[in-house]
Amino acid sequence: MFQDFQPLAAIATTPAGLKKLAPFCQTNSIALWIPDSLAELAQDQNLGSVQIYSGSLKEQIAQLWPQYQGFVFCLATGAVVRLIAPLLQHKSTDPAVVVVDESGQFVISLCSGHQGGADRLTQAIALQLNATPVLTGAANRLQLPGIDVLGVPFGWQKGTGDWTGVSAAIARQDPVQVIQAAGTRLWQHHLPSEHSFQFHESEETATAPIQTTPQARVWISPSKRQLPTNSDIPEVQWHPQVLWVGIGCERGTSRQLIESAIQQVCQAHHLAEAAIAGVATLDLKADEVGLVELCRDRQWPLRCFSAEQLKAVPVPTPSEVVASEVGTPSVAEAAALVGAGWISAQSDTVPLQVTKQIFRSAGQPGAVTIAIAQAKQEYTGRNGKLWLVGTGPG
Repeated sequence: MFQDFQPLAAIATTPAGLKKLAPFCQTNSIALWIPDSLAELAQDQNLGSVQIYSGSLKEQIAQLWPQYQGFVFCLATGAVVRLIAPLLQHKSTDPAVVVVDESGQFVISLCSGHQGGADRLTQAIALQLNATPVLTGAANRLQLPGIDVLGVPFGWQKGTGDWTGVSAAIARQDPVQVIQAAGTRLWQHHLPSEHSFQFHESEETATAPIQTTPQARVWISPSKRQLPTNSDIPEVQWHPQVLWVGIGCERGTSRQLIESAIQQVCQAHHLAEAAIAGVATLDLKADEVGLVELCRDRQWPLRCFSAEQLKAVPVPTPSEVVASEVGTPSVAEAAALVGAGWISAQSDTVPLQVTKQIFRSAGQPGAVTIAIAQAKQEYTGRNGKLWLVGTGPG
């Protein structure tokens, strides 16, 4: 849990606070900062390695602020507010701030509860200290996920929109329309019975007559929408990483041409680059410099498949010329489909978002072919582990 907030700092300024936080910090590899007046006490009681500061705590916090993703204070809440107030910039960039009382009875999520993760950090600390977590956000009261962090556990990318407006509508329990065309729907199955979301799988079904007019809208799809700034209701968009870009290219094609081609295709088809899960191609292109550099810089996985794998996939626009050169009638379209998990796709139901498009550019070496397929499941980039625990032959 605490590795999500590394590096994480804790601050104690009294003997009671030191004794409360020291064991917790040692167990979780958290940097504990104390004033030099407590250094001797820490040494006498063998409280382990601590960081010593001298002078003003306010100045010390200002120095530490950009270095840590989270802060745990064992101080009065009002004192913490005065310490951090000049340092706060925006909830999307501020670190998580949590306050623990000296007796260890309460753990308070003070700042950056959603995006900074202070709510999750508070709950984790409270669990270890056997304390009561104090979460004051409206989403917690309603037992709803914060809309600005909804897609984080699933690797979704945050798009544009009026996040404050939609959050306010949810807090008021106004009707909120959710149009989810991609990504896991697990989150929908764990909502309280009295929620105000109206679910739709597409824009077409969302336009059907409804009894209650929505007061906010959430889009969850690979599409990139230009949300109107003067809309009657606030809207936001999340982009699950479900798009696999199939690429075929001539040897020596520049990275700039490949990247420009992807951008042009996405713009022409109103697809969000943030929804790209990765790139797929023929294994002969596994060492293509421009392609490798682009995937490295954009942090896209590069999946490479053999000609045997690709030629087994039916595609809309096969090419005999390509087949004679590399052993498969399709590289871009077939690679996009296999990368997206459509190994047994039928030609009449091929789930390609974009059929192959060929790009060349004056002054840029090579040529690139682009196709895009949408996967059923989003890519998170995380590998799970399965532990089997048994007590006997059964």
